[in-house]
Amino acid sequence: MLTLLVKNKNMRDIKKINTIRNILKWAISILKEYDIESPEINADTLLAYVLSCDRTKLYTNPDKIVKDNAINKYKELINKRKRHIPLQYITRHAEFMSLDFVVDERALIPRPETEILVETVLSKAQSKIFSNKTIIIMDIGTGSGNIAVSLTMNLKNAETYASDISKEALTVARTNAQRHEIVDRIHLLQGDIFGAFDSQLEKGCVDFIVSNPPYVSESEWNKLEPEIREHEPREALVGGKDGLCFYKQIINEATDWLKPKGYLVLEVEETQATTIVKFMEMEGRYMYIEVIKDLQGKERVISARRK
Repeated sequence: MLTLLVKNKNMRDIKKINTIRNILKWAISILKEYDIESPEINADTLLAYVLSCDRTKLYTNPDKIVKDNAINKYKELINKRKRHIPLQYITRHAEFMSLDFVVDERALIPRPETEILVETVLSKAQSKIFSNKTIIIMDIGTGSGNIAVSLTMNLKNAETYASDISKEALTVARTNAQRHEIVDRIHLLQGDIFGAFDSQLEKGCVDFIVSNPPYVSESEWNKLEPEIREHEPREALVGGKDGLCFYKQIINEATDWLKPKGYLVLEVEETQATTIVKFMEMEGRYMYIEVIKDLQGKERVISARRK
C-alpha cells in the first residue's frame, strides 16, 4: 500500500492513500519532482491505463477505492515514467489520426505534427484524377506504420508500399496493419531509401511518395530531452551531420519513381524548409512546390509535383 505523510503538529501521522484522488496527487508530486512535462496528464493517463477506464471516469469517481494490486502496478509505471521512459512506450499505445497504434522501443513514437503530412496527401488525393483508379503510395521509413496505415485506412482505393531499414520497426508496422485489418493493401519491405522497392514496383508508376525521414543533426542529438535521446531509436531521428542527407537522396531519386504530376510529400524540421525547397528547385523536375505550416505556424511539410 502506498503511503503519504500528512503534516500535523507532530509530523508523525501516516495516511494510507487508496482513493483515486489521493493516488493521483501522489503520482503528480513524484513526476514534478523528476521534471516530467505535463505531470497531470501523465499521471491520469497511466492510472486510466491500469484501471482500464477512460480518463474522465477518474474525475467523476475521485473517491473510489483502488485495490492494492492496481496501486502496486501503478507505482511500477510511475517509477518508469520518472526515469523518462516515454508514456507511449509504457502503455504501448499512441493515437495518430484518431487511430490507435501499437508502439514500443523498436520504432519512433508517432507525432501529432506528422498528421499534417497525412492530411496534405488526403487533400490532394481528392482530385478527380485519382477517383477511378488505384492510388499507388510509397512510404519511405515507415517506422510504426502510422503514415502508411492512416493513408490506407482513409483512401479505400490506395495500395501502399512501405519500407524501413529496420526489421524490428517493420514488425511493429505489421502489427498495426493487422490491427486495422489492411494487411492485404500494405506491402512492408525492408531496405534503405528506394532500394526496398526495386523488386516490387516499376519506376514511373507511383502517385504519392511520402516520408518523414530522420532530420535531426548530429550536434542537435545530444541536446534532445532524455525521453527521445535515451529511449527512441537514434537511426530513426538523426539525418547525418546537418540532418539533410536523406532529403537529398529522396529528392534526387523520387522523380524516377513518380508518375508525371505525381506528388512528393515530406515532413521537415521548421528551420530546414527553405533549404529543402532549394534542393527541389535545383533538381529541376519538380513544380508547384508548396510549404505547409502546422498549427503553431511552423513550416512542417513540403509538397511538390513531378513535371
